[in-house]
This record gives sequence, structure tokens and C-alpha cells, in this order.
Amino acid sequence: MKRAAWMMKPLADTLCAAVRSGTVVTMILLVGCGIAPWTAPRGPNDVDIPPIAVPMARMPGGPIPAALDLPHGKGPFPAVIILHGCGGLGASQLIWSKRLIGWGYATLIPDSLTPRGVDRVCDPDAQPLVTPRDRVGDIGSAIAWLRSKRGIDPDRIAVLGLSHGGDAAVLATQRMYQWFGLRAAIDYYGPCVDSAEHGNVPLLVLVGGADDWGDPAERCAHYGQIARPDEVFEMWTYPGVHHAFDNPLMPLTVSDGHVMEYNEAAAEDSFLRVRAFLDRWLRPLPPVAKPSSKHVKPANNTFAR
Repeated sequence: MKRAAWMMKPLADTLCAAVRSGTVVTMILLVGCGIAPWTAPRGPNDVDIPPIAVPMARMPGGPIPAALDLPHGKGPFPAVIILHGCGGLGASQLIWSKRLIGWGYATLIPDSLTPRGVDRVCDPDAQPLVTPRDRVGDIGSAIAWLRSKRGIDPDRIAVLGLSHGGDAAVLATQRMYQWFGLRAAIDYYGPCVDSAEHGNVPLLVLVGGADDWGDPAERCAHYGQIARPDEVFEMWTYPGVHHAFDNPLMPLTVSDGHVMEYNEAAAEDSFLRVRAFLDRWLRPLPPVAKPSSKHVKPANNTFAR
């Protein structure tokens, strides 16, 4: 997973062409295409988020670069903060942004690594450099910044995290961070930790049953068992599915002994569940059709309450 897993061959040439043609925005870090890494500011959608003090988070000394995008139409819009994985910014966050904007959400993609002088924290030796707990500080900073912006509904802000970012999204639901005012959190295959500290933020977890990168299926199931009955926790496990299953640019890849692979059936089913979950807690649009499990047999609803 060097820098971003989707850079790996045979996709690199296709992505380079997409970037040059404008199909994929230039935030994608494709050094091999002759395109410079993301540095702020770059364009009208690029913003600087002032870091705020957040308990247990080591904040960068300068602003957090991010990209903000709004749906067409008249706001104020609900917003979703999209958190990248341990490899830093990549195409999957842009794909998620486009999807969420189509559903009526503003999106904010912060870069948690660059302002801390790090480009990757996937290797065990690098993981202490920027932790999920540090990134909870980025979530709090992003929420505070979004609340100050016209066009954003300050009472309808959620977070969606991928892998390392999913771990941070789970931590942001803890009682000590209730002052964030976060309305909902979504964890894609990030391990769930510190379940006893879970607060009242609704949490949706989507994991592959065969994902061994942090063993999210087992750990999040345990998390749900400990959560109190009055805490909203929903978890869907896709049997036989691996890490990064939502990323259509992820071929079968082995990184540090862990399998990553896109799974169309699981991904499409999970997208329906994410939209329904956000609609339930942020309600930007009339409710969509109830998700169906017909695409994945069986989809294991480990918890739903």
C-alpha cells in the first residue's frame, strides 16, 4: 500500500489518463503521472482548517489542508467529513465525495498526514506518528470550521472514515467528544476500540468477514456486544470479503500480508445502507428505498438497533 494502494499496476496508466483528461480531479496523488502531491492552497475548493485543542489528540502546528465541495442547489446542506486511510489521500475519497454530493451532502476531505510531516502510517513502525486518536482532533477541528461556513447546516454533520480513518470515526463517538455535536459516524473496516467509552452518536460499521487488517469484524462485533441498549450501533458483515471492498480501483492486492480487494456486491449493498443511515440521522432528502440484501448472500447484520 505504498502511498495509496490504488496507484498499483495495472491501474496506474488508466488513472493517469483519467487525471489528465479531468475525469478524476487532481487531488489524486499520482506522482508517477508527473502530477505533484497535494499542497494547499491549490484551487477554489481547497481550504485550510485551523486546528483546535482536542483531548488526547496531538494537533499539527499549522492548518489542516482540506477540500470542500457542495451539492448544486440552495443550502444550507448537511455535511460529511471523509477520512482517508493509513496511506493518505487517494482516489477512493474523491469517489466517496462524488457519491455523497449526489445524495445531497456537502463533503470535506481533510489531509491528516501532510501537516504532521508524514506521508504514510501503514507500517507498524510508522503507526505511532499519526494515530486515530490524533485524527479525532482533526474531526473536531473540521466540525468547528464547517459550523462557521455559510451553506453548511451546523447541526447536521457526520463523519465517514476508511480503515485508519474508520478507527478515528469510531473514537469520535466517545462521550468525551460529545461537545463536537457530531450527528452520525460511519466506519468502513476500521477496528473498533474502547467500546465502554461509546457515547450517544449513532454508529454504522461495515466490514468484510475475511478482513484481517486489524480484525475489524471480530473487534467491532465485540464492541457492539458491550454497547448499551440505548446506544445506536449498527454493523453489517460481508462474509468472505476483504479490506477496501468499497474501492472500485482496488484490484486483488496483498500489502504487509493483508489482502485488499474490491467486491462489487458488498460495496453496492453497503452504499445503500450508508445512504439510509445518513438519511435517518441527517435527513437532507426524502427517505430512499430500504436497502436490500439481495446483492450479497448472506449479509450478516451483526447488530442493528
